[in-house]
Amino acid sequence: MKNEAYLVKKSGYNFYFQEGDNQIACFGSFFTGKEEVYIDDDLVSTKRSFGFKSVHQFELQGTQYRVIYDLINPITGKVECSLLKGRMNIATQTQSLFSENPKGAARIVLLCFIAGFAFGGLGYAFSQFLFSWK
Repeated sequence: MKNEAYLVKKSGYNFYFQEGDNQIACFGSFFTGKEEVYIDDDLVSTKRSFGFKSVHQFELQGTQYRVIYDLINPITGKVECSLLKGRMNIATQTQSLFSENPKGAARIVLLCFIAGFAFGGLGYAFSQFLFSWK
């Protein structure tokens, strides 16, 4: 069983928690918003979330648990995943898409800025052309 959190860039975020004899695995995609929670390889919760925070609730051995995904920084892709037993926080793990390469985040922000500027300029030019016809 895996006890550490790690990031696989193609599949997204992977968090692993150990609760007694059970492993709770939480998977989430930064790009598609799909989140899944497994207990010992059995799917207990799934949803798509495009917000900054999402909550998955499930029951294990008669006790209510929650997994909370919290997007801390959308530019760097930093996500915090917390496991709660009742109201008590058992564990919290954090991962980031660009923790190993912060230049990658800057490159994506720069490319988005350039693309926005280009499409904005094209949109402005097209609207000037369209509305100048008489």
